[in-house]
Amino acid sequence: MPISFIVFVLIGFIIVAVGAYRLGAHFSHAAKREQPEEKNSIPYDKCVAGNTSKFQYGSLTDARDGETYRTIRIGNQVWMAENLRFHAEGSFAPNNHEENVKVHGRLYTWNSALGLPDEPPEDSTASHLDMTKQIREKNYQGIAPEGWHIPSNKEWETLMAQLKSSDEDLRSGCFWRKPGRDSLGFFALPAGYRFGNGSFLHFGDRTRFWSKDEYCGRSNAYRFGITEESMDIEGIYRSDAISVRCIQNS
Repeated sequence: MPISFIVFVLIGFIIVAVGAYRLGAHFSHAAKREQPEEKNSIPYDKCVAGNTSKFQYGSLTDARDGETYRTIRIGNQVWMAENLRFHAEGSFAPNNHEENVKVHGRLYTWNSALGLPDEPPEDSTASHLDMTKQIREKNYQGIAPEGWHIPSNKEWETLMAQLKSSDEDLRSGCFWRKPGRDSLGFFALPAGYRFGNGSFLHFGDRTRFWSKDEYCGRSNAYRFGITEESMDIEGIYRSDAISVRCIQNS
């Protein structure tokens, strides 16, 4: 076999090998870029300890189950600084894992959060009007502990008015993929939510809290939402399950 042919084959092999290496490196680098950012890994206890050293937290014990919560005064309001963990009918563990409840609380449908039956009674029109009247009363308790209630849109708006800059002032410094500043001690955690069809979404990068206010009829209600980029108050299906933060009666 001519030496020139052998040299030609070897050169061709080297070219192919180098090309394959570069192509593999390119895809490896692209894959690394496309990987989602890792969730912030500050331990929960350390994160709480950091907040406790900065803010004057109060304490609330729910007489129904003995659960204890931190509370925080923000302006003229006193909020729970943790998500409600009370085990009620129509509530779920975040991301469908019970071990998440200790940190993130439970997720509730709107009816569950307001202590209402899932199925409307036979005289639904009259009952709905009566229910609406009760809900509109000040300090509507729902499943909140005694002396506390489910916040209204107006109360969420009052909280938003206290923010120094953006949603970062409410997001905790742990568990979010993009940690917040939590400059008010509210300690919002990314518990995600559960759709009415049973799917769990956005654990680690979003959270939503119920408002007691109805939205566009009997199938929707308002919620206060926080993402890693924004916050807003919008209507969603009542069958969705999201977090509950209670506010002290005034």
